Amino acid sequence: MKKIAILSIALLPLIGLSQKTKVQTAWRALNDYESSVKDGKPDLSYLNKAKESIDLALANEDTKSQGKTHAYKARISYAFFQSELNTELKKLEPTVADKNERAMLAYGNTPLANFENASDELNKMKDLDPKYMQTIIEGLTKGTSMLGEDDLKFALVAQQIKMESGNIAQGKYKAKKFDEAADYFYKTGYTNMSLTMKKDTSNFYNACVSANKSKNPAKILEYNKKMIDLKIASPYNYESMYSANLSKADTTAAMEILRKGRVAYPNDMNLMNKETDYFLAKGKQQEALNNINLSIKNDPKNAVFYLVAGQINDQIANPKDKVTGKELTKPANFEEIIKTAETNYLKAIELKPENKDILYNSYYNLGAMYNNYGGYYQGGKGGTITDMAKNQKANEAIAQENFKKAIPYLEQALTIKADDKPTMSALRKLYLMTGNEAKGKEMNDRIKGLK
Repeated sequence: MKKIAILSIALLPLIGLSQKTKVQTAWRALNDYESSVKDGKPDLSYLNKAKESIDLALANEDTKSQGKTHAYKARISYAFFQSELNTELKKLEPTVADKNERAMLAYGNTPLANFENASDELNKMKDLDPKYMQTIIEGLTKGTSMLGEDDLKFALVAQQIKMESGNIAQGKYKAKKFDEAADYFYKTGYTNMSLTMKKDTSNFYNACVSANKSKNPAKILEYNKKMIDLKIASPYNYESMYSANLSKADTTAAMEILRKGRVAYPNDMNLMNKETDYFLAKGKQQEALNNINLSIKNDPKNAVFYLVAGQINDQIANPKDKVTGKELTKPANFEEIIKTAETNYLKAIELKPENKDILYNSYYNLGAMYNNYGGYYQGGKGGTITDMAKNQKANEAIAQENFKKAIPYLEQALTIKADDKPTMSALRKLYLMTGNEAKGKEMNDRIKGLK
């Protein structure tokens, strides 16, 4: 009975020793594989043996939390990835002559499970053995001569993971696999932060750009928010999150992130324009106009801002029911607002924008405004019948004056869009109303000639 008890006690340390032996076996097999690679004859049987042993060690309570176990797992997984990458490169040699092009294509096509395993182990090491990882980081930044042989090999794998994560991201981007590219740019950013203790603005930004191209709202929101949280954001990040929330029909979240962006970057034109577009869509004309006036102050040579300011003032001066489109009572300062609209349209034209659509709209809107203003007076300004009769002659004179003012601007618009039927129809009507029947007939014939 005593012998059995002694034997039972003796077996306990042998189990732990067996698991430590698995780590040693993995180490020896990995070194044998690395030697075969140096000799130019990679022997995957060594690598498979190393993987089998390290997986057993990771499944055991005694060794699964040891930093050394995970360091070997990272090296073994990375070695498998390198083998797969080299296989892909050889496949491409007959068809892709350019070395860099071949590399990017290989990175884009190689399976990534082993690379991801290696990268995951690298990240686990930060939590399992932060002091060891600090030693590795110092070795990479201050000089690898301070590292032992095994530590040096792990440090070089960490360095390669950092570099190749970026290569994979670029390869995925080049292959138009934007969803995967976003993930790998993001992982590269995290890996670089782990190994340098510095924020990697470039790769996090590339992750956001790739996410936008993938049209994946979840990733757009996650990756852009990370840049904001890390305090390395730009207006682009807020704009991207705004658009992603709108694509999900989450207007509340969209406006909240836009509000934060406007606070963080009050003078950014894109964010201001996004907010202005939203105000216009919601019929909040005064809020939109306030933004446009700020835009003009920041960029006084931008014809678009003057055009939009003219349009908003024009709409405020001539309100309509949102549902029926029926004209509503004009504001008390109608004349003042119309004058402001006129000034803005004229300034847009004066700036001679290269964009033909902007120039066309500036001419057309000003001509339309004069036409509508003339119609307002011709209709008696909405006064009583007595007032209309009393002021009919004066009102008609003002109406004719504005009809004539409208014509040259609509004619200019027509020189830009020669086949625009609405412009032709407006001109035909104005020619006839101002007594120019010849021009009216000419425009009528021109309209009939449209296909």
